[in-house]
Amino acid sequence: MIKKYSIVTIYLVFLACITSAQNKKKNTPTAAPKEQESPAGKGIIQFLYSYYDFGNINEKGGRVNHTFKFVNTGYAPVKINDVITSCGCTQTTWINKSIAPNDTGYVNVVFDPDGRQGKLDKVLTVLSDGSPKSQVLGIKGMVYPSKFNFANTYKYQYGNLAVITNLLNFPAVKNTKYDSTEIGLYNMSNKKIYIYRIDAPTNIIVNKPQDFMFPNTGMQLKVKYYANRPVEFGPVKQEIKIHTNDDSIPTKIFYVSANIVEDFSTLSKSERKKAARAVFNKTEIDLGNNSLFSTPVAKFTITNKGKQDLIIHRVVRTCNCLTPALSQTIIPKGKTATLDVTYSLANMAGPDTKTIKLITNDPNQPEVMLTVKINVTE
Repeated sequence: MIKKYSIVTIYLVFLACITSAQNKKKNTPTAAPKEQESPAGKGIIQFLYSYYDFGNINEKGGRVNHTFKFVNTGYAPVKINDVITSCGCTQTTWINKSIAPNDTGYVNVVFDPDGRQGKLDKVLTVLSDGSPKSQVLGIKGMVYPSKFNFANTYKYQYGNLAVITNLLNFPAVKNTKYDSTEIGLYNMSNKKIYIYRIDAPTNIIVNKPQDFMFPNTGMQLKVKYYANRPVEFGPVKQEIKIHTNDDSIPTKIFYVSANIVEDFSTLSKSERKKAARAVFNKTEIDLGNNSLFSTPVAKFTITNKGKQDLIIHRVVRTCNCLTPALSQTIIPKGKTATLDVTYSLANMAGPDTKTIKLITNDPNQPEVMLTVKINVTE
C-alpha cells in the first residue's frame, strides 16, 4: 500500500514539472522575424558610357551636340531632377519624367565652340532620385581656328565647305579619250554634310567615295571628262552641281572648261602625208582706219593642199564684235573657201586687235589663229 502511494506521488511530481516547463516556454516572448530588404529600393541610372569625345571642332562651325543614353537597371522608377554644367558654354536637356525599370532615358548636351579655342574638357553632374543620387558625365575635344589644317590645300570657302577650286580646266581632251581630275572638298562645319545628288552633263562622270563627310574631314570627288557626242571641237563650258544639306549654299556649282582636240595619234606616216592641209593667203589683216559705227570686213582664203577633204570643225571668235562667215566647212582637195570677218565698231575708239581661231582636221595645224587689226576714228 505504501509502495502504491509512492508511485502515484512520483508520477504527479513528473506531470507538474512538465506543465511548469510548458507554461514557462509559452510565456517567453518570441524574437520578431527579421524584416526582408528589397534587392534595390530605388531606380538605378546606368549610362552606356560616361564621356564623349567630339574630336576636332571648328570654332566657327556652329554648335555641337551629343545625347547620353541610359537604362534604369533598378527595381523602382527613377527621375532626373537636374543636370549641373561646369561651364556656361554648355546647355543641357533631359527626359523630364519618371523612367520605369528597364526603360531608357537621355541627357542631351550642346556645346558652343565660338571663341573657345583649345582643349575641351567639361563635366556634367546628373542629379536624380535614384541610386546613386549624382553621377558625372564628360565631354572632350579640341577646338581649332576656322582655317585649321586645310587652308594650305582648300583655298576657297563655299558655304560650310572649303574647296580647292570651283573651276575645273581640261586644256586638251582628245575626242577618242578622256581626261580626269578631282574636286577637293573639306567640311568646315561641326555636323555631317551629306551629298544628296550630283547633276552633271552626260559626258562628265563624277564619283563620290561616300555619301557624307564627318566634321573637319575632307573628300575627293573623282571626275572623268569625255568629249561630248556629237563632238564639239574647241572650247566648251559646262557646269557640275553638287546638292548638299549645307545650311549655307546647299547647291555648289563647279564651272568646267575644256578644249576638245582631234586625236591624230593613230595616223601612220603615210596617212599623215595623205591628210588634209590648210593653206591661208594670210593669217593677219590690218583694216586700217575706220570710222565709228562702220562695219569693215576682213577677207581670208583657205586652200586645201592635201589629198583628203579639209574639214573646218569650228570657227571660234574672241569677241562678239566679230562676225565670221565661212563659205563652206568641207573643202575638197585643191579647192578654196573664203572666210569673211565683219568687224562691228560700236562703242570703240583707237587701235584694236582681235583674233579668230579655226579648228581643222589638218594634223599639222589643227588650230590656226587669224588676227584682225583696226584703228577706230571718230
